[in-house]
Order: sequence, then structure tokens, then C-alpha cells
Amino acid sequence: MAEPLRRTVGVRCDVAHAYDVFTERIDLWWPRGHRRHADSRLVLEATLGGRFYEVSPGGGELPLGTVIACEPPNSISFTWQPGAIKGPTRVDVTFVQEGDDTLVHVLHSEGDSALGEAWPGRVAIFSRNWDQVLSVFVAYADASAVK
Repeated sequence: MAEPLRRTVGVRCDVAHAYDVFTERIDLWWPRGHRRHADSRLVLEATLGGRFYEVSPGGGELPLGTVIACEPPNSISFTWQPGAIKGPTRVDVTFVQEGDDTLVHVLHSEGDSALGEAWPGRVAIFSRNWDQVLSVFVAYADASAVK
């Protein structure tokens, strides 16, 4: 199995708020440029077996993944099936209190995608995308936290 992509960001809020923003409010912060339709809605059902999907302006649903582990407010894991691959990758997100802040760790691995030798090339793409997505998450989580 190839080396996974790892990212860690810090947010100025408690674990419960960071988890809530990442899961329940994902549509409010996930960048519009990282969706199939800029005016779509994202839903992440934060329960075991829950769906992660995009709802198009016309109401159609585009599956993005499935929640495979969920321990609110400490962690959530889901499959991630971007276009052009046969099986899903896996994303594990953990939330760790660090003083008044929360560290959010993202581990994006090959999962069942069977990418093999193509995984490093996908990691380069995922790396740029996670950097952009997580920077927006941090800004939204920080701004929406009760101080």
C-alpha cells in the first residue's frame, strides 16, 4: 500500500465546533470551485453508513462517498470516489483538542481504489486540493466559533 497523504490544520475552537463545521456545515464552507456544480449543495451524513453526496441545482444526487466510521466529535472516516477511478479512496479525519484550539488531522489513503502505481500522481492532485479545501475550512471554523 502506498504512502497516504497527511494534512494537519489548527482551528481556534473546541473539538465539538470543529467537528460540527466539518460535517453538518460542510455545504457552507466547502469551496464552490471544488464541486461539480458551483451552485450545488453538499451533504455529509455523519452516521455510520451515511452518505456523502452533492445535490445539483436540479435536485439530482451525485454520490461522493460513504461514511465508514464515525465517532463524534472525535473522528469521521469516509470513502471518497472522485471521477475517473474504479474504486474509492479513503479519508480519515480526526479532531484533537490542543489547549483552546483543535488540531484537525486528515489522512487520505488509497483505500479500495486499486490505483497502485498511479497513486502518487493522484496524491499530487489531492494534495493541492486538500490545501485549498482545508484553508477555507479553517477560515470558516475560526470565524464561526463562539469566542
